[in-house]
Amino acid sequence: KVLLQADLLDLKANPDRPATGTVIEAGVEKGLGVCATTLVERGTLKVGDVFTAGAAWGKCRALQDEFGNSLEEAGPSTPVRLVGWTTGADRAPRAGDALSVVPDEPTARKLADARNELANQARDAKLRAASSSGFDKFMANLGGEGIKEERTFPIVLKADTAGSVEAITSSLEGLDVQDDVSRVKAKVIYSGVGDLTKSDIAVASVQGAFVVAFNVGSNAAAMDEERRLSGAVRTNYYSVVYDVLEEIEGKLQKVLSPTPDGELVGTAVVKQCFDIGKLGKVAGCGVETGWIRKSANIRVMRGDAIMYQGRLRTLRSVKVDVERIDAGSDCGLSFRDWEEVEVGDIVEAYEE
Repeated sequence: KVLLQADLLDLKANPDRPATGTVIEAGVEKGLGVCATTLVERGTLKVGDVFTAGAAWGKCRALQDEFGNSLEEAGPSTPVRLVGWTTGADRAPRAGDALSVVPDEPTARKLADARNELANQARDAKLRAASSSGFDKFMANLGGEGIKEERTFPIVLKADTAGSVEAITSSLEGLDVQDDVSRVKAKVIYSGVGDLTKSDIAVASVQGAFVVAFNVGSNAAAMDEERRLSGAVRTNYYSVVYDVLEEIEGKLQKVLSPTPDGELVGTAVVKQCFDIGKLGKVAGCGVETGWIRKSANIRVMRGDAIMYQGRLRTLRSVKVDVERIDAGSDCGLSFRDWEEVEVGDIVEAYEE
């Protein structure tokens, strides 16, 4: 119906004017640099034209149709691949950016720089929001029913195309892992097209973010920065979307229920609690699986909630201090700097 009405009303775009259009997809290709598939909507785009789109600009070096054939110009309703972007991958155009031809390179550079400054301000505001503690939000929710503690898992994402960035971001931010007392969600705090740069690693370092590189690599400066940080930031490379989602979901589970260092070697159930003079509160426990060693890393669970992580102060069998208690035996436990243990709590022991 749209085509019929356009034909009957003789609706046509003006080809005799500077071109405008929309970026459909953008990416980085070896030998060509940044390339963007663009739909020309009005005017005619020609080889040699200077253009801007979002925070990016360039001078048209080549136009290609959907079959890879070279074109000298592209009129209204023509999709073309545009080669000749001057800015790097850190300022590549994004899908949906409006493309327009401008008179000269100084004008293009000025427009692109102004838009980039606005984009940086928006990014900084987003990073500040991501790094803020959730204390104000928590205080506002006090007294509410069923309120869960909310945590955020920050991610820095770089991919080969703008479409991949958008799709992966949407999928990651849809992940939501929760239990009875808390929930963890993934949040992409910064994303872009092309190889990882030094600034990407710096952002990840400041925010404590997980770095995802999808079908891209890292430039030399980024690798040097990663080495300088001595393992504080590690780039994770992927080529399959499902691998990214599976990895992040596992990370969310770990954030939700962190475990002490080492492997689980034994569990015990608190049966009684006693107040014993200088020892303070002692938990009378029955060891159900494996063993409990005095030097082990200890976690105390109350339902789904983690009540304590640390070390034992004492481990006793009857009234004798021991180094280890095996399954099937009873024991008395006291914990370093913590006495809030209750009957029914589960004590887990981990050893490296």
